[in-house]
Amino acid sequence: MDVAQFIEGFITDHEGGLSVDTDDTGNWFHEKGRSPILVGSKYGVTGATLAAFRKVPRVTAIDMALLKKAEAVRIGVHLYYEQPDFDLLPWNQLTASLVDMGWGAGPGQATRLFQRMIGANDDGRMGPRTVAAFHQFVKAHGLMDAAVRWGEARAAFYERIIAVRPTNAKYRNGWRNRTASFLPGMDWWDKWPSSDPFPNLEMPGVSRK
Repeated sequence: MDVAQFIEGFITDHEGGLSVDTDDTGNWFHEKGRSPILVGSKYGVTGATLAAFRKVPRVTAIDMALLKKAEAVRIGVHLYYEQPDFDLLPWNQLTASLVDMGWGAGPGQATRLFQRMIGANDDGRMGPRTVAAFHQFVKAHGLMDAAVRWGEARAAFYERIIAVRPTNAKYRNGWRNRTASFLPGMDWWDKWPSSDPFPNLEMPGVSRK
């Protein structure tokens, strides 16, 4: 499956429609000099993300309610795969889980967590050293074990943010189930097209950044 198909899949499987849960910080739109307003989120897209994608200063609850899934997929491809340079990595199950983590926690946060796991400098940027560390980590551990370790890192991250903000505990089961759904042994993993996990081992073009 390609990136757009994967993003549409996790939106369908893990994201609901319109949410106006006041405990979810992503449902509040913050604008400098103004009080936060509840615009909600839809398909996992927050007000801040929608405004950034559309290049507008603000969005309203009506804008959010009218968001279509096709635009949510385009947002995912552009802001959560291309813009954070995740396209420098080989497209496999591990990279896909990284994209999914970025969708929920932000690409920078996902990248920093990933960098700590693979032993790269955790600057939150997907540069050539991080790409090299990715290849080395997967080569050393194998794709399946690397994905399991990434799942453990994701789960630990969620527990930390629950400890900081206990009201997030109500999302624990959802976060756990979502993380587990990207692990080896799940239907999603087995259905992934067989391919070389190191198609860019020599990393041509990585010098672009």
